[in-house]
Amino acid sequence: MACGDEAPDPIPADVMEKEDMIPLIVDLQILESHFQRQFGRVDLFKSALDSSSESIFVDHGVDRVIYEKSLNFYAENPDTLYVIYEAALDTINFRLDRMNSIDNERSVIQIDQ
Repeated sequence: MACGDEAPDPIPADVMEKEDMIPLIVDLQILESHFQRQFGRVDLFKSALDSSSESIFVDHGVDRVIYEKSLNFYAENPDTLYVIYEAALDTINFRLDRMNSIDNERSVIQIDQ
């Protein structure tokens, strides 16, 4: 190993893999965006967001404690956390682009009819 290179910390058993964090973060971000658009102020939707996010944790086979522990673990290495959030953002943008493309195709079809 070169001077200054360090082996990455091993991932503890109770921490999610990066690849599993990404789709969970995507779903949580989409849920939060929905509530933000509907209510605008966090104090108006925090309780509903918390309870709704529980179903997302169940869908992903984790609980809030594991998610937060995993998030804290990756926050110790900002570069890794950046990669996770960048991948989540790319996924969200891909989904939005695909939805916009489908909407545009439907508009063209309706105009042609």
